[in-house]
Amino acid sequence: MSVFDTLRIAASGLTAQRLRMDVAASNIANAGSTRGPAGAPYAPERVVFAAAPVGGSPTPGVAAVALPALDRTVRVYDPNHPDADPNGFVAYPDVDVAAEIADLIGAARSYSLNATVTAAAKQTALDALEIGR
Repeated sequence: MSVFDTLRIAASGLTAQRLRMDVAASNIANAGSTRGPAGAPYAPERVVFAAAPVGGSPTPGVAAVALPALDRTVRVYDPNHPDADPNGFVAYPDVDVAAEIADLIGAARSYSLNATVTAAAKQTALDALEIGR
């Protein structure tokens, strides 16, 4: 495995964790959204990771895809809410804010670790060039 493979893998990890942070932030921001563009409550997303070739090379990396979670809503009785159904219930997205914050923290730590790997690979490449002088 070359230094460039290490950089590709770490870069794919950085991209995947950034997507994970974006999705968690979006879920937190829309936790109370009762109506989206289609008129339904916001559908929270989840990030799915898979190993995939990176940059056209056979070296495995990380591919991340944001997928909508199962259509789960929490119904709350609030007959005065403008989005209440005829029975007085309002459908809110089933977003666990504490779990999303924990996921956000985990993604930030993973991002930081991938950045550390990138810096170490860069330093290794620079040291190899210095030895070659």
